[in-house]
Amino acid sequence: MEKITLKTFIISTLFVLVIAFLYLKNKDTSKGVEDNVSDKMLFKKAKQQIDSIKQASMIEDTMMDLVIELTDDHSKHKNIGPKLSDIQIKNAENKLSFELPDSYKLFLKYFGDGAELVYQTSISDVKNFTPLISKYKDIDSEIELDEITINTGALVSLTQNNKQDGDWYWITNEANKDGELPLIYYNPKNKTFSNLIDNFPEWLSILVKSKGNLTNDFNTPKKQAINKASTLNYLE
Repeated sequence: MEKITLKTFIISTLFVLVIAFLYLKNKDTSKGVEDNVSDKMLFKKAKQQIDSIKQASMIEDTMMDLVIELTDDHSKHKNIGPKLSDIQIKNAENKLSFELPDSYKLFLKYFGDGAELVYQTSISDVKNFTPLISKYKDIDSEIELDEITINTGALVSLTQNNKQDGDWYWITNEANKDGELPLIYYNPKNKTFSNLIDNFPEWLSILVKSKGNLTNDFNTPKKQAINKASTLNYLE
């Protein structure tokens, strides 16, 4: 049976109240066209707010489930960073050039500030997030992957593996409507970008499922963007 949370109850109650309110107003046959338009706008705004709350609740539930599984596998990790308070997260964020997604803030708060190894993948602590272009000087300013143009100047490292393995990077200028950031993998050996992932919960769930090193265990897609001194090629 699907888990019913307090948030879900609140969302459902709010939605019912909005519907009831509009129904009672619509019973007034003398209401003009402008009032009908106003009601529709009110309903649309309420629905958007409810959808936003539902999405945030889903992200929180997903992250907490993943953190519980990570905690259960504590012996498989190495040197987990300290859990951060809301104030510490805000202070760290102020030093970055972008806002951390809520899912990652939950990771910092309930799991820890990175780790030397989570299974076999090194996750950087926040203060050591590093822009891609500061590590590799011969990167094109833009690459294309999955029909998306990506500004490489906006890529900031999430992982901190050795240069042979490559790393995963936040795409910091592509936040979705919920503030979640996509991730992309860069392989410095053959200078390829690959494995575009929509958000951190999806990335973490793949890591938890594989219980390994995502640089080795991830299924490489058919298409990669290859960076070679400002020349883009594609592998099919």
